Amino acid sequence: MLDILIQNGWVCDGTGKPGYAADIGITGDVITYIRKDEEGGSAEKPAAVQVIDAKGKTVTPGFIDPHTHVDMSVLSEPAMEPYLKQGVTTVVTGNCGYSPAPQGAETLYYSDLDLAFLEEAGAGDEDMNPLIFDREQGAAALKHRYGVTLDWNTFDEFTAKCEQMSLGCNMAPLVGHSAVRTAVMGKDCLREVKEPELVAMEEAVRLAMEAGAFGMSTGRDPLYLPGPYADDCEIRRLLQVVSDYDGVFSSHTYNYNGTDAPDRMGGYAEMFRQAAGLLLKVNVSHVHVMNMAEDGEAAAQAAKKTLNYFDQMREGGMDLTYDVIPSAMCADFTQVSFGYFIKPLVKLAGTRAQLAQRLRDPAFRELVHAMIADGQLPALDAESDTSWLPEFCILQHKNPIYKGRQLPDIAQELGLSLTDSMLALFAEDPDMAADLVSPDFEEAVDLLCKAPYAMPCSDGSSYAKESNLTGDGEIPLFPNSMNIGYIPRYLNRYGKGADTSCDFCSFEEAVRRASGFVAERFAVAGRGVIREGNFADLVILDRERLRSFDEEENPLQDPAGIDYVFVNGKPVMRQGTFIGGGYGRVLRKGER
Repeated sequence: MLDILIQNGWVCDGTGKPGYAADIGITGDVITYIRKDEEGGSAEKPAAVQVIDAKGKTVTPGFIDPHTHVDMSVLSEPAMEPYLKQGVTTVVTGNCGYSPAPQGAETLYYSDLDLAFLEEAGAGDEDMNPLIFDREQGAAALKHRYGVTLDWNTFDEFTAKCEQMSLGCNMAPLVGHSAVRTAVMGKDCLREVKEPELVAMEEAVRLAMEAGAFGMSTGRDPLYLPGPYADDCEIRRLLQVVSDYDGVFSSHTYNYNGTDAPDRMGGYAEMFRQAAGLLLKVNVSHVHVMNMAEDGEAAAQAAKKTLNYFDQMREGGMDLTYDVIPSAMCADFTQVSFGYFIKPLVKLAGTRAQLAQRLRDPAFRELVHAMIADGQLPALDAESDTSWLPEFCILQHKNPIYKGRQLPDIAQELGLSLTDSMLALFAEDPDMAADLVSPDFEEAVDLLCKAPYAMPCSDGSSYAKESNLTGDGEIPLFPNSMNIGYIPRYLNRYGKGADTSCDFCSFEEAVRRASGFVAERFAVAGRGVIREGNFADLVILDRERLRSFDEEENPLQDPAGIDYVFVNGKPVMRQGTFIGGGYGRVLRKGER
């Protein structure tokens, strides 16, 4: 007898082949029965403990997200609710050079935004992306804020710890180069590596691959410490180890070169140079065209330039794919106030409203400019070659003439510098929100999503949508909109869904790129495709109701149209309601 029988559904099986009507049976954690309805459903159906009628609905594999940072949040938030609610059942972790393992004797390598944690762990107010803490102080903060004990060092020890938790999704981990570097070199990791250290790093990567890592990631932007301090020789030595295990090489390539000038194409060239001649699957992380264009037309040309380069590399023999966030309006997080970017000023003034009042004082503005010159407010430093100010778009403001416009355009209108324009906008409305997004880059995103070797991703974490990641109401920050709904957005926009203006492939092919293709690319065995003998990670969705809310006034709404989700044969969404369960597993490359 089957445990579950899903009958009368339309199956898009993750291979990209045309869909078909079929019944699907689950026994334990495995798909044990598939009968295509080629004869009008006249055959007798097998007995089952539970029968689900999927008439009028579409059955897909559980989706697989190739780019997440779940491992940086899973110890405190293991349920992975935002992924399950959109049908994601497996997440690739350890991206951008980040991973919580290995850990070293001197340091805690960990990323978090909670202000109380950061203060306890020893981060400065100006640190936008803190990762490297004194181990003892960081471990104490981890325990105090989250109840998490730092009792692991190796990659294998961390995955074993995760296995003891009630994981919502399956995790397919990469090992992060920056974590390896920090574990071996300790606090003195911001320099060139020495040969004995490099040998130790090779061994650490080898141990991670032996423990089931699916590959290695790097993070090469200036903020992604200590990754930018590695040279080609170091990366290639470690990639040789990854190659020995037929692993994936993923990279957050640099956006700025060694002179701090924007150079996204140079970042890609560096990655491909480091992988050249090695037997590796190369996957470029979250490809986009920020810093490559100032308007939508130029952005589309930048996307075409990027794809032409990728095509040349593939034609030259490189085994190349990439992942892409399927939205021009998605930033790293959902901003409801610009206060996060200027948190030292908010803390200095006490509240956002008090800061807005003080910014009207010329003497205080002089103090702000002195803080900028001292490096305490990198988000406002217009003199830096890596300044973010030219990329800020005003998302909300009480003066409607500013909403949806880029800061340089507003600054020109006001006749002020970029820095003073942003301060003036904030002084007028302390509840304003701005972020590094470009609404008019939508055509470029469409082009990047269209390539047959592209996979959609969220770049998200396991935090629920209601989580204020900073823990401070004056400096709020929430998960990004694609963390909540990248799957329905991708399927609808690109797979002949509700919005047919941009579709470029069948719904079945869109499902494949978000499931079977990712499983194939990362060698995730037994998942991503509906076939007998594979694990029962499944989704039942209603294409008529399928919807994300990322372009709404409130983007942090649960997607619609996801009726059932199964992880390893167990329901975690039932009739559109999240019921949880903790049935996910830590996956290991080479094992089912």
